[in-house]
Amino acid sequence: MKKIFYLIALLFTVQFQVQAQSEKATVYLLRPDGLDDFVPYYTYFNQKLISRLGEGKYSVHQIDPGFYEIHTQYRGKIKPDPETVLSLNLDAGQTYYITLTTKTKAFGKGKFYCNQVSEEEGKELIGSSGR
Repeated sequence: MKKIFYLIALLFTVQFQVQAQSEKATVYLLRPDGLDDFVPYYTYFNQKLISRLGEGKYSVHQIDPGFYEIHTQYRGKIKPDPETVLSLNLDAGQTYYITLTTKTKAFGKGKFYCNQVSEEEGKELIGSSGR
């Protein structure tokens, strides 16, 4: 009898976890190879640190659905008004791929960009990345 009770409890727990995962959005943050080889990028969702990525790396996050302002910067104090922001409404059960890049000017400061890319492009970048 105890075995049946434990089996039912286990099945209920697994079903609850699967349902909870489908209530979140999956976000891949991808940092392609490029400039700043040894400097990590810090990525924020609504001013909350989500990820710190090195060159050629990616990370996967389960995020609550909703509207987010996403920005990337070097380490340091969070900028109150980041130069570039990606505004994105995340839907439950959906998967999003976001690249983190910087463009620099000669002898000047660069700007960071967060860009949403297609699933195909995201998977291609993941295939060429380390983790």
